[in-house]
Amino acid sequence: MESSAPTLEGRLNAQREILIALVAQVLLHPDAGPGLIRSLEEEVLAQDGSEDPGATPSAGLARTGEKSAEIREILETAKARASAIRRTADRIADL
Repeated sequence: MESSAPTLEGRLNAQREILIALVAQVLLHPDAGPGLIRSLEEEVLAQDGSEDPGATPSAGLARTGEKSAEIREILETAKARASAIRRTADRIADL
């Protein structure tokens, strides 16, 4: 499998889309997996460096920060998608 930058970017975008769809479904059906959202939110909090605000970032922490930012963005996008799906479903139900 090719590993050029455009290929990797495409693969990452596909994985991101799948993750967003999965998290959106969990948000729509909270009883199906409340632990997933809580776990991801805890991952973001733990990785933001908030547990040691005076720590000097190293290369590893910088990568961890990027991971945390990506998880945060996926969560926010999934929550927005779940909200849009709910609004659409509500409009259809009102017809």
